[in-house]
Amino acid sequence: MAVHTEGAVEEAAAARVAARKGQFLGILGAVTAISIWAGWQIATRHSASTSLTPFDLAFLRYGVASLLLAPVLLRSGLLPKPAKLWTIAGMVAGAGLPFGLVAMAGARLAPVAHMGSIMPTTVPMFVMLFGALWFGERPTRTHFIGFALIFAGVAAIIGPSLGDAAGSWRGDLLFVCGGALWAVYTFGIRQSGLTGWQAAAVLNAWSFLLLLPIWYLSGNSGFLVASWQELAMQVLWQGILSGVVGIAAYSLAVRRLGVTVAAAFSALVPAMSSFGGMLFLGESLSPLAIGALLLVTVGFLFASGAVGALAGAGRRGG
Repeated sequence: MAVHTEGAVEEAAAARVAARKGQFLGILGAVTAISIWAGWQIATRHSASTSLTPFDLAFLRYGVASLLLAPVLLRSGLLPKPAKLWTIAGMVAGAGLPFGLVAMAGARLAPVAHMGSIMPTTVPMFVMLFGALWFGERPTRTHFIGFALIFAGVAAIIGPSLGDAAGSWRGDLLFVCGGALWAVYTFGIRQSGLTGWQAAAVLNAWSFLLLLPIWYLSGNSGFLVASWQELAMQVLWQGILSGVVGIAAYSLAVRRLGVTVAAAFSALVPAMSSFGGMLFLGESLSPLAIGALLLVTVGFLFASGAVGALAGAGRRGG
């Protein structure tokens, strides 16, 4: 009897150690992913001061990632089963070339703080809107609270720039479009039945194939005059980190922590992007911008379902 008891205790202790290790790996994956996302936004905004065009950045983003993910693509193909053609089209539009060009063009017009505050936080709004229109999903009161906070924060960001001669409001609107496109990707990947790696390989490959004729015909590449340091930095951030490592890190976070907890970490992206812009690009944050940043961050936690999930877990624990 004592032997069985000791064995059970040892098994329970081993399970706790494994759970803590899994949780630690999940947190490490989430922190890595959001750091890469924030860094990608800063690197993309930095490109506005260089000779590289949005098409050049897209070339590096999808070309390098396609090369690195080629082994996955060779196994799955450009039209992997069981995904349907419309789901692949939605994934490519939502997280591939159209999304990339919208985000990169917006980064040339508006500060990185706007990019980080608007684009990721509007995603849950559009997810719920499209879900209601296409699938009959019904938002909860918690969702509506989040939407209201996000809308107020985005309005506070865009409003002051409407009279700005630099026209940063145009970049802000592109970021809103980027959030809508990523919501389309969310539904595409949900309906596709593909793994994260398969989805990444397919959308990067299709994006690169679609980009090649556009990039060639534009005739406005800055590759020949860009410094090797700038090219190396963009290859790192656009193709390697954002295109491959970020996907692996976020997939690890989702597996170890769950979708809701992993998504909650994304609420840190606006602050990380904003303060990274101040530190590395010399951008400034007004008191109004800081207030808007807080609004969209809290709104994201409500709209993504993180607040509701944590509250439910607290009630069950009690």
